[in-house]
Amino acid sequence: MCFVYLTEPGMQLSKSGGTYTVCKEKEEVCRIPAETIEGIVLMGSVQVSSPAVADVLRRKIPVSWITTSGQYCGSFQPPSGQQALKQRQQVLLQGTPFSLEMGKKFIEAKVHNQIALLQRCNRTAKDKEVKEQIGYLKKLQKEIPSSEDRDHLLGIEGISAKAYFRTLGLMVRDDFAFSGRTKRPPTDPFNAMLSFGYTLLSNEIHTAVVTHGLQPYFGILHELRNGHAALVSDLLEEWRPVIVDSMVWSLVQHREIRPEHFEKRKGCKGVYLTKEGRDIFLRGYEKKMRTAHVVNGYSHTLRQCVIRQSYHYSRAIMHQDASLYTAYTIR
Repeated sequence: MCFVYLTEPGMQLSKSGGTYTVCKEKEEVCRIPAETIEGIVLMGSVQVSSPAVADVLRRKIPVSWITTSGQYCGSFQPPSGQQALKQRQQVLLQGTPFSLEMGKKFIEAKVHNQIALLQRCNRTAKDKEVKEQIGYLKKLQKEIPSSEDRDHLLGIEGISAKAYFRTLGLMVRDDFAFSGRTKRPPTDPFNAMLSFGYTLLSNEIHTAVVTHGLQPYFGILHELRNGHAALVSDLLEEWRPVIVDSMVWSLVQHREIRPEHFEKRKGCKGVYLTKEGRDIFLRGYEKKMRTAHVVNGYSHTLRQCVIRQSYHYSRAIMHQDASLYTAYTIR
């Protein structure tokens, strides 16, 4: 099984029999058996034939569009059977004790995973300042269970995020050093990779949420506003350090990606991956998502774990029982 990424301008995806064909400038690039495709991501000016569109819908293959700078444009997915009662439950649970307990689970797992990643990164260097910041994050983590409302919880999340990224920046190579999180646009190569990775992961969570009959725009932690998939942002929190942050740090430290794989574009203030850089990044992302982890005695890829979390959230919603959701944490 595979995810298909079409990243070059002028690429075309067409369908013939049981095979998808990728062409560029009328020359065939590759053929992919339809039954092996899990999802398709299109970047920039890529074309998809009408027969291919009809077939991916029939096969329930999610397709998403992303700009070359890593911004999510949209997607189309097969009708999974809108579950009105489940979505009604999402609305009714807004601002309830249940939503606060779920929010605590998301943020506590996020901070836990941030601490775990910093400890891994500092295992060899044993930097004193990093150790002090890890201690500070542990103190913040202890405050989460006693949070009395969403605003206080988000306040802890914001403070911990600033401390975490500042500390993570101390442990990357000098040519990728950064002092904190910047976005829209990312102003340095490390942040450019974080933004791109979060976009890809958000897209996968969005697909999983819709597949399980949930409404992606009704979350319980992030603010409700037009055009913002709040539930996707909620479910993303625990996964940021586990998948994207750790992968980006590894790509940099192992010199798989280098400064020449980034560029500034005319008329833009941000820094973005070049074509070669995107290819390296996407290989690293897929390798990470296919990493096997043992959960409750069973082996699952990280991609499968992400999908399972949407299912567990769905169960918790329907039973109004936050204990049915166990956030994903690393050691």
